[in-house]
Amino acid sequence: MSQNNNGITGGLENTTLPVAMTLSAFTAIAWYNVIDLNVVIWMTFKRRHGLYFYSLLTSSWGIFVYALAFLMKFFQVWKNDYVSCAFITIGWYAMVTGQSLVLYSRLHLVVRDKRKVRWVLYMIIADVFLFHFPTTVMTFGANSPAADIFSYPYSLMEKIQVTAFCIQEFIISGLYVYYTRQILKPGESFQRKRTRTVMLHLIYVNILVILMDITLLCTEYANLYEIQITFKGALYSIKLRLEFAILNDLMSIAGPANTSHESPYSHSGRGDITLGTLNNRIQAQGNEEARNYSCTASGQNAPPFSGKEGNNCVVMKTEVFVKNEERGGIESESEDTISRAKAAGSRTHPGANGRGGQHKAHSPNSSEVEFAEQGY
Repeated sequence: MSQNNNGITGGLENTTLPVAMTLSAFTAIAWYNVIDLNVVIWMTFKRRHGLYFYSLLTSSWGIFVYALAFLMKFFQVWKNDYVSCAFITIGWYAMVTGQSLVLYSRLHLVVRDKRKVRWVLYMIIADVFLFHFPTTVMTFGANSPAADIFSYPYSLMEKIQVTAFCIQEFIISGLYVYYTRQILKPGESFQRKRTRTVMLHLIYVNILVILMDITLLCTEYANLYEIQITFKGALYSIKLRLEFAILNDLMSIAGPANTSHESPYSHSGRGDITLGTLNNRIQAQGNEEARNYSCTASGQNAPPFSGKEGNNCVVMKTEVFVKNEERGGIESESEDTISRAKAAGSRTHPGANGRGGQHKAHSPNSSEVEFAEQGY
């Protein structure tokens, strides 16, 4: 063990009272934010499942375990460094990757390109293998009898992984900032005040997250290992609290139709419904022409609709006939028109959760199409 390792191997050595108080203060901030966040999570979510919910819980409790285990290791409350390292590793994985998954789980609300959203997930998974696993090996090695061999490589790997995960958050936060700004650019005068306010707050929060990560990098490259470790726990707890608040606001303006079934405010229990096709064909009826419009709603997430109903989880299909008629003779033609509206306007695909169409009479002049009869 080196003469003064700042907690890289084993416990802290030659710790001053101001340093010890600073470490304790950062740990207390992290724990307070975790407790506060968990209370708000359990009071906010009505439907407690989905990636957003579980990643919030995982990240918050990862912060708690991470800060606790390092405090126990630094002050040698837990004498076995392997036990400390095991809890540090579990908490670190949950804290860092969990928070990235929190941001990823709501990225689709502003980034409509599903390929880009999918690549963000690939990046998060790849970074687990590239930076979590090697750092774990170095951590246990630096706290083993072979500490002299592993301590220097571990200090290098620590800088690499902190930089890598900061870049990962830069990318995700940058996507939020860029695409939110793209949403705000067109039609500024037509957007509701609350929508613009939430979008601007989303930009500000993600810029603040980037600035926080920069301060974390500064403490790491200043070789203030023990400060950087406890500061990281406090910083991640603050970032998670801010992200939770602004992402909930974002979901509230997006509405259930634009959010996935994981939304705490969603009550439909279904995934996104994509209006896939609108086919227009002209049918001859005697001496007149009638336009036939056919549109199909699909539960398949990936547009465009292929046209094959069986492969696209069709939940509703409606056909509407629009026919030009003379204004006279409505009473004599009303029965025929109403029966035609029943057949065309209330037709539901038989595969829509086993529900058949419910017929509803329309007036001859009604243009109502009952898309919502079954609760859609």
